[in-house]
Amino acid sequence: MNTLPSIFDGMTEMDIKVALRHFNRIEVGDRQQLIAEGDVDPTLAVVESGELEVVTGDTRLGYVRSGGILGEMALFSDGMRTASVNSITPATLLLLDAEGFARLRSFNSPVVLNIEEHALKELTERLRTTSHRISELAEGTDAQHIRPSQGFFDRVSSAFGSGGFMVPGRVDATGVLKSSPLFRDIPEADLAALAKEFYPVGFRRGHFVITEGEPGNEMYVVASGLVDVVVAAKGDKVEPLAALEAGEAFGMCALVQDRHTRMASCIAKEKSVCLTMDKIKFAEVIHRADGVGSAMRVAMIRALIDQLAYANGQLAMLELKQQSGFGALLQAGAGVEAHGSYMNKPQYLRD
Repeated sequence: MNTLPSIFDGMTEMDIKVALRHFNRIEVGDRQQLIAEGDVDPTLAVVESGELEVVTGDTRLGYVRSGGILGEMALFSDGMRTASVNSITPATLLLLDAEGFARLRSFNSPVVLNIEEHALKELTERLRTTSHRISELAEGTDAQHIRPSQGFFDRVSSAFGSGGFMVPGRVDATGVLKSSPLFRDIPEADLAALAKEFYPVGFRRGHFVITEGEPGNEMYVVASGLVDVVVAAKGDKVEPLAALEAGEAFGMCALVQDRHTRMASCIAKEKSVCLTMDKIKFAEVIHRADGVGSAMRVAMIRALIDQLAYANGQLAMLELKQQSGFGALLQAGAGVEAHGSYMNKPQYLRD
């Protein structure tokens, strides 16, 4: 057999043999289109031999050769292909569809952990690149992300209130996670066990749950209430970008990126309760080889896929000059910091 990719690293020969039963091996000739940009197909492909090219439009993005992996993000998102893949030479591929992945996950195959960790690593690197790009484009402009001034805090306090913590009361943490699109299709038992790793915290109206320009150490899932995503603009102006409701999440990037500086503030618009997990607990959960660890990894992968797609879409519109640089940069920053339905409603974010 040809050299297997890194997703099989650390696995016993028996584990590899069992995992491969869920893959389909196919042979393709040269100069064949294997994936078409825009198609919906949640299938992962492992290149066992041969060479492929990845293109979008007339632009070649790169090559995938023996041992390489492509399409792993499709397993966790809506399966929409963002680029086309063509064979350059005859090739042998190992294909894993969503159903096969689910079966592997049902008995905690080690390859599931490897695929999820690979996807997270790739997304974290993309996050680093996108965050750096936003910062570079914003430098010296009104959209530059800095710690808000005292005037900004005064304006927020006047509009929302002085904030503070409150007793959260009883929270159905499993129900909250179940309502979140990030945790869809997670087995009930795994979701209930994962819910115990979060703890509830209550905020009074006007409380800064996270603050733009400050380092982050926690992620949050809104359990009840309403949380506004805002940024500081020129002249101590408060720019509202989104409103997060129950089941929506924010602050995840701080858990996967060292020295991440918050790119937006999230403020309790009314009395709100959130489930939270800090970086230490996240590191503990994310490396678990069971269904609980998988549930957390999948949720983080889904969040990063959606948020990066949204942020990069805003940056692409900026480059095409389809909207003002100021608005696009602020919205891109919000996309990096918070996951919510607002990403599917760009008109909500416009003035």
